[in-house]
Amino acid sequence: MTVANEHTQEERLLAALAHAAIITGMIAPVAGILIYVTQKEKSAYAAKQGLQAAVYQLIGLFVMILVWSCWGIFYTISLIPLMANADKYQDAPPPIFWVGLGSMICPFIIMALWGLYGLWGTVRAWTGADFRYAIIGPMVEKRLNKQDKTAVSPPEKSDNETESDE
Repeated sequence: MTVANEHTQEERLLAALAHAAIITGMIAPVAGILIYVTQKEKSAYAAKQGLQAAVYQLIGLFVMILVWSCWGIFYTISLIPLMANADKYQDAPPPIFWVGLGSMICPFIIMALWGLYGLWGTVRAWTGADFRYAIIGPMVEKRLNKQDKTAVSPPEKSDNETESDE
C-alpha cells in the first residue's frame, strides 16, 4: 500500500476528483477519462485512478440502465391484471401492483451502494492510498502494466537484422 506522502497534493486531488465525479451521473466517466488522458505522461497515480474511476462509472451506467429496465419490465407486468380487468380493481389495484411499485427501491439501493463505493474511492485517493475497485481495479492495473511494458521495451530485431549487424 502506498503512503500519502508519495503523491503530491495535485495528484491526490485529481485522483479524488476522478472518483468523486460519480455524483454527477451520466457525465461521470468523462472526468476520469480526461484525468487519465491529461495525466498519463505526468502522474502514473492520477492516471491509473482516473482510468479506473472511468471504467467503474461506465460499468455503473450500464448496470443502472439494466436494473432500471428490469424494474420497468417487472412493473409493466404488474399492471397487466389491472389493465386486463379494470372493473374488478376500481377500488384498489391488485397486490402485485404494490409489489411492482415497491420493488422500485431495489434500483435506488443499488445506485446508492454503487455511489457510496465510488465516494469511498474518493476518500482513499485523497489520502494517497493506492485504491483499487474490486474486480475492476486489478483488471485496469493489469492492462496499464501491459501497456507500460510494450511502450518501454525496445522493438525486437528480426533474424535478418541480427545477421546484418554481425
